[in-house]
Amino acid sequence: MHNSTDQVTRETPDQTEEAVKMTGRVLAAAAGHFTQTDPTHALTEDSLLVCVGLKAYDLTGRSLSGIGPALSRAALSMAPGRPAGITRGEYALLLRKAAAACGWSSEDNEPAIPRIPGQRQEPQAQGVSG
Repeated sequence: MHNSTDQVTRETPDQTEEAVKMTGRVLAAAAGHFTQTDPTHALTEDSLLVCVGLKAYDLTGRSLSGIGPALSRAALSMAPGRPAGITRGEYALLLRKAAAACGWSSEDNEPAIPRIPGQRQEPQAQGVSG
């Protein structure tokens, strides 16, 4: 039975299908970053570690007390090896393949909140003849 004074343990992602898919989301988000930011520059180990950690942090509600750190470690373990001299854009392709292997697809990246259409226009008043 849960008691309010019990020590709270950190949640960790398990190997359920949803946890693996979430790992794929982290890899896909990192791939998106590498594609958009300096894709022709060489990928460094530091930028890979920071990017994956940041994307896990973002996808878990920007909190260090949740599953973010464990998710980051899981994503790094699923990430492909980093060949020497590979560019960020080239590595993004490898990350997308790894994300797909985790069950992620580009359809998973659809916005959860629908887009709001533009401001409605008032109908033009027709001339009244009398």
